[in-house]
Amino acid sequence: MLVNEALEKILSNLNALNLGEKIPLNEAYGRILSEDIVAIKNLPCFDNSALDGYAVCFDKKDKPYKMIDCVFAGDKRTTGIKDNECIKIMTGAKMPLGADTVMRFEDCRVDGDLVYAPENLRKGDAHRFAGEEVKAGEILIKKGTLLNTRAVMMLAAQGISFVGVCIKPRIGIYSSGDELKEPWQSADNDEIYNANALGVAAILRSAGLESSYLGIIKDDLEATKKAFSQISKFDVIVCSGGASKGEADFMKSALISLGFEELFEKINLRPGGPCKAYIKDTKIVFILPGNPMAAYLCAYLLILPALLGKQHERQLVRISENLKLKPGRSNVVFGTIEDDKFYVTDHNKYGSGMIKPLLKSNAIYLSDPNESEILENSEIFAIRLP
Repeated sequence: MLVNEALEKILSNLNALNLGEKIPLNEAYGRILSEDIVAIKNLPCFDNSALDGYAVCFDKKDKPYKMIDCVFAGDKRTTGIKDNECIKIMTGAKMPLGADTVMRFEDCRVDGDLVYAPENLRKGDAHRFAGEEVKAGEILIKKGTLLNTRAVMMLAAQGISFVGVCIKPRIGIYSSGDELKEPWQSADNDEIYNANALGVAAILRSAGLESSYLGIIKDDLEATKKAFSQISKFDVIVCSGGASKGEADFMKSALISLGFEELFEKINLRPGGPCKAYIKDTKIVFILPGNPMAAYLCAYLLILPALLGKQHERQLVRISENLKLKPGRSNVVFGTIEDDKFYVTDHNKYGSGMIKPLLKSNAIYLSDPNESEILENSEIFAIRLP
């Protein structure tokens, strides 16, 4: 099963997690939109001036303009000019009928009520057109967007005071394995620090999703059952480790015994193949691979889009070198995007237990299963890493 197929299967079973609520705009920062926001009005609402100056008809600039009026921002009356007339205009004020250009005060020579155009005047200078930024009816911000400070400002500019956002799912995170120690504990040379739980939590937080860390599950069936009995307190449980078919992996047995149904037991991804998902009513459990890189990628490419209800955006770039790929699966290629070019990290040589290639990269390319090679300077669609 490919990543997008697994994601579609999750989303078809998770409608309850995609419910939304209406909240005031001043509380919306950091929340995820549950619906598309459609522009209510044009921005700007009307043709206006981008600066303080004189509104004129550009084609008449060879003769001086006679100033006939003055208009301020907020003045609702309709003004107009003809022939070589001009109107003194302030930033944000309505453009007069017949005017197409604004001359900056300090660039003009004024003699009584006559105003002379500067030599470097260009047609359309400082003329802001109605709807040039936003047109009423267009999708302003898409569903699944994390509302940042700039998005909040744009919504306010549309007169939107309440927005629909996703109800935050209650997420619990486990790791599993007798060999694990917490980063705040002391690990000997036969033990491994638990990097996965904090990495997964950071991925979720990058999209405004909070989680609770629930600890390490020992490699024991009863301990695993006890841990997953906590699901009643959460909508989503994420556990790394125990996703493969080793003798000490008790995840499937424990979850089936607790009434969960397996959605899938593997995805066709390298690294990250041994990734599972189980569902019971509106509760879902993700079992990620134990290897850090694989766990990180599955959390980012599968769990995050599932909870946001949308795929990651992709950027068109050109790849820096020739690459050979193993067909029949989706291969993750690590790289860094600079100036619309994708520079491959370490010639794409890595192991699924590594973390350093993640640290050295800011993006990935997810290959098509039919691809066996990519030629230098080929166009690809890359996904930015958080």
